[in-house]
Parts: sequence; structure tokens; C-alpha cells
Amino acid sequence: MTNDKEMVDRLGDCGYEDGDWRCREGGYLWYAGDGEGFDPTDCSYLCPHCRTHDYLEAAKDEAESCSHYSNNGSSGTGLDIWKAAESKAVEANRPEAIKALVMLGPVSALEGDDSSEGYSVVMCNTQQMKP
Repeated sequence: MTNDKEMVDRLGDCGYEDGDWRCREGGYLWYAGDGEGFDPTDCSYLCPHCRTHDYLEAAKDEAESCSHYSNNGSSGTGLDIWKAAESKAVEANRPEAIKALVMLGPVSALEGDDSSEGYSVVMCNTQQMKP
């Protein structure tokens, strides 16, 4: 990984890797596993290392609007989305993740259930710490 000053100067291409996923310029991830390269205009996946706040903010939005998803054999709830993103961000860049979590505040993650509404709200990120 590059140091924080270089990340600020270049935003992205920070050297972050997670399996076959790599950070590219702009702070987005691309899948390097199939050898087909990447689309420089694809901004689908934020890097949890150099765009930690943006990554967690996007996960919060998803978690608060999705009670259940299913995609290519993978499924879960808004709560699953939040828990995975929070864990990934803390692992990728703990100092920035802690700052971002404080700034984002509580997350009202949705979890599908059998209630009349079809979901319940699970409060996450409720322990506030100083960055």
C-alpha cells in the first residue's frame, strides 16, 4: 500500500488488493481475475481503502433501502450488506473507517422478515467514538 499522502495526491491506484479485485486510478475496484482488463469508465465498486468514507456511505444507503437481495447465487439483507461493508472497511483502513463511522452515525439496516411490512429495522453503528 502507498502512504496516505500519496493517496490524497492521486486518489486511487492505492495498491489495495482483495483476492482478484484491485484498486485503479480514481479509487474504484476492478476485477483482475479474468485477464480481460478493466473499463476505466466503470465506477461500480468503490475502494474501501482509499475511498473509505464513500464506500461506507454507499453501503449505508444500500443497507437502509434493501430488505432482501439475491444475485448470482448470493443473497442477503440490508443488515448483511452493512455488516460486510463495515468489516471490510475496518480491515482495509481502520483509522479512516473509524472516522467515517463517526461521521455517518447510526445505520437503520433492513432485514427481511415475515411481518406485515416484510422487514424489520436493525440499528447498527450506534456506538459513537471520537475519531
